[in-house]
Amino acid sequence: MAYIKTTADRPVHFTAAGIFVSETPWQHAERLMDSYELIIGINGTVYMREEEDEYELGPGDVLVLTPGRRHMGYQPSEPGVSFYWFHFDLPDMSKTLSQEEMKREAAEWSKAVPRGWSVHHLYIPKYEHMGQNDRIHVLASQILHIANSNYLTYQSVNYSFTSLLIEISEHVMGRFSLRGVGARGDTQFDKIAEWTRIHAIKPLTLSEIATRFNYNKDYLTRLFKLHTSMSPLEYIHGVRIEKAKELLSRTTLPVKDIAVESGFSDEKYFMRLFKRYVLMTPKQFRNAYHKTFMNND
Repeated sequence: MAYIKTTADRPVHFTAAGIFVSETPWQHAERLMDSYELIIGINGTVYMREEEDEYELGPGDVLVLTPGRRHMGYQPSEPGVSFYWFHFDLPDMSKTLSQEEMKREAAEWSKAVPRGWSVHHLYIPKYEHMGQNDRIHVLASQILHIANSNYLTYQSVNYSFTSLLIEISEHVMGRFSLRGVGARGDTQFDKIAEWTRIHAIKPLTLSEIATRFNYNKDYLTRLFKLHTSMSPLEYIHGVRIEKAKELLSRTTLPVKDIAVESGFSDEKYFMRLFKRYVLMTPKQFRNAYHKTFMNND
């Protein structure tokens, strides 16, 4: 697996973006581009070949196509396939790293004290499975809105797009980071937090989490406070609100249905909590980033 290392000290140059949606069987045309293309799967599977390498891009998968390398679909996708696409340029000083080179980079940034805000590069994967990362969908919606809203501020969309690349880069760095460095390197808590995140949109209590991992409830609460500065319930609410933000930005579902899909049985409680966390109502959030560009060819 390869990774592109580029500077994070200035914004990446964005050129175009959109959402591709096909209601019929579809196969990507053969192309040769002079810019990078970032593709993020939404629904279905995209079958992409770049030169001799083949990729299956599903929901939550990230693929970066390289300028000067011919790419095409190698088999049709089912009706309903959709993905975000972003074209961008990188400075000439950017370089491609192998898996082993990434490990050496990780060893260096893991030594930094303090670790926060210490890395001056982005690490963009050639291919990566991001999973159900709701922030990716929210950031993508914001980029599309800014790109199609004629903002006057210079570099506005470049900064917004760079935020998306930072989110992807942080995911990669988190996977490569060495364990055992300080409290935040607690491997067992990482498992607890990830299990809680996956199950957060279902009815979930502190007792269930404690039983699942054989922890005392008070001790588990202290662990959450130590690692996230939140109680378990606040963490669960945060995950649910992020899911709601993703659905608000990506779908036209009614707010009542989004509340249920995000793990809330009471719509009014959901709306109060959403405003407390996001400082605006669900409707205001949806209307804030509604402009986009869609294509089907």
